[in-house]
Amino acid sequence: MNQPSADVVAQGKLFVRSDSFYTQDPAFFEQNANFAYGLFKNFEVSLNGEDISHTHTQAVIVPGFKWAVINNDNFTLYVGDQYWKPVANSIIYHNGNVSYEAAALKFFKGRLRLTGGSFQSHNAYQLGNRAGAIGGVEYSLHTFKNGWSLGPGLDYASGRGINGYTSPGLNIMKGNFFICPGYMIGNPHNLNGAHQSFVMIGYTF
Repeated sequence: MNQPSADVVAQGKLFVRSDSFYTQDPAFFEQNANFAYGLFKNFEVSLNGEDISHTHTQAVIVPGFKWAVINNDNFTLYVGDQYWKPVANSIIYHNGNVSYEAAALKFFKGRLRLTGGSFQSHNAYQLGNRAGAIGGVEYSLHTFKNGWSLGPGLDYASGRGINGYTSPGLNIMKGNFFICPGYMIGNPHNLNGAHQSFVMIGYTF
């Protein structure tokens, strides 16, 4: 949840995540793969594959980085950048770039985390220069005796089309593993594609 998340992969660790999206109307399936490596303390590099199943409109590879400028127990200030390179339908879709800056605050002994920030898109989410807000809420609801924990979350991004959405989800975690089912609700005036059910599965090696 809260993508781009305030979490930064620890130095020397590799985070791998698979995202499966299904849109009901118009019906299509999209599969994304995400890799992030902790290059330095509070600094990760990443490589994402968007629509790697190529069942929708385009396939894109996205190298990027994220840097937590300030990162302590209750507050994180972070910035990042992603470069979008289409590898299918490149006649229609162009090279693009997204930069972002955000902050996250924790409350109630770390059980509640609020995230807010902004993004700037150039030919990435949509053609042209775009800017908007991102936000999120995560709450650690309960941890069971066997180590599994549950936590609801909510993501938000302003805008129209697939980059404008509100997404409730449920984080289910144990150790280095997590799975998060949820639903992406399109903001007003969405241009098809932002009403999706999704499942994210991740593990840190």
